[in-house]
Parts: sequence; C-alpha cells; structure tokens
Amino acid sequence: MTETIYLILSPSKVERMVKTEKAATSLYKDELPVKVTIEVPDENWKRPYLEKRIVVNRWDKGIDVEDVHFENDFVTEQEAEMIREKRIEKMKEILEGQGYKVDREEG
Repeated sequence: MTETIYLILSPSKVERMVKTEKAATSLYKDELPVKVTIEVPDENWKRPYLEKRIVVNRWDKGIDVEDVHFENDFVTEQEAEMIREKRIEKMKEILEGQGYKVDREEG
C-alpha cells in the first residue's frame, strides 16, 4: 500500500489531513502543509503493528534559494540536497576565484 497525504500543521498541532495537493495549498494564517508519502509493504499487515516518528526540519536551512525557480509547491529531500550541493559548489568556485583553497571536511 502506498498513499500520499498532506498534513496541515499549525504551530501547536496537526489541524487536518487532506489528500490532494490543491487542498494542501488552501491554507489559513500560520498553517504549513507537509507532504507525506506512506509505503507499507504487504508483510507488515500483522502484529505487532508499525510505529513511525516523523520529524520535519526546515529544508532550506543554511542555503540561499532566492534565485531558484520552483515549479511545485513542495520540495523533496532529494531536491533540497541537490540545491544545497549546488550552493556549496557555487561558493567554492567564488572562493577559489578569489585565491582561496577550498577543501571539503568529511562530517
């Protein structure tokens, strides 16, 4: 079973759950939509039942996205990582152009 839902969050709770992207963009003040794709393999339909914790972090922390053109209202983790890597490479080129040597630390 695979299903995509949108959780509509306020600063204090989950306000509602909707099933379409259009409904997920119809928001009240201070609401945030979170797109969640749930995949449950067939073998998981027996006891003990699954439990999953979801933590939603700010996807663009530490990167500038003003010049990025977004075609959709949602950014996947893979797209966020791609944007982050492009920003790092761009800053590396700028610094090397100014005479700096840039090495990437493994962390």
